[in-house]
Amino acid sequence: MGQEIGWTPGNLWTPDVRIANPPPALLAKYTGKEKSFFYDYAGFVVKVIQDSMVADKLRGILEIEAVQIEKPVDVRVMVFPARPLRGRANRMLHGSYNHSASQISLYPIRLPRDWIRHDGSDMFKLSYQTLTERKKRLLHEISKTAIATLLHELLHVKFERRGLASYVEEPLVRKLESQYMQGWETTLLAALQRASG
Repeated sequence: MGQEIGWTPGNLWTPDVRIANPPPALLAKYTGKEKSFFYDYAGFVVKVIQDSMVADKLRGILEIEAVQIEKPVDVRVMVFPARPLRGRANRMLHGSYNHSASQISLYPIRLPRDWIRHDGSDMFKLSYQTLTERKKRLLHEISKTAIATLLHELLHVKFERRGLASYVEEPLVRKLESQYMQGWETTLLAALQRASG
């Protein structure tokens, strides 16, 4: 799993993604059930991103946008949610792109810890068909958020050489992300069904 995203000479994307290793101090903050849940969550996200239909659709978007990659991009699926953004307790970081390290980090969505310990512990272990409607909707949200975040961060790669200020670049990336996330329902449903259980 410690692979980097592969870019062939033709800039074709092959979705090799790895689960990040959280530091011991962070691991100590979570119960056994919570750790199990979040590792299963990260494994699910890796499967969705590596799904051939998802990878083909992302590859097509990158080709349309002519995203030029100079070196491999390391994509890490983080195990635990990020802390709230500074000064914005209700806003969570879903992903980040570090230009100098050529690294994209994807974070899980925030879920209530009590729900994880009691209702969520089996969510990634059961087949999609046996899940409650609420858990099916949650898997859909998790999948869509992960793909949208990955696309968002990959679009930042497109603009990195232009030297735009972040307040100029971010609205451009958000607009493209919103445009390209239309019409994912069939692909998303098929990928999350294959990734579950």
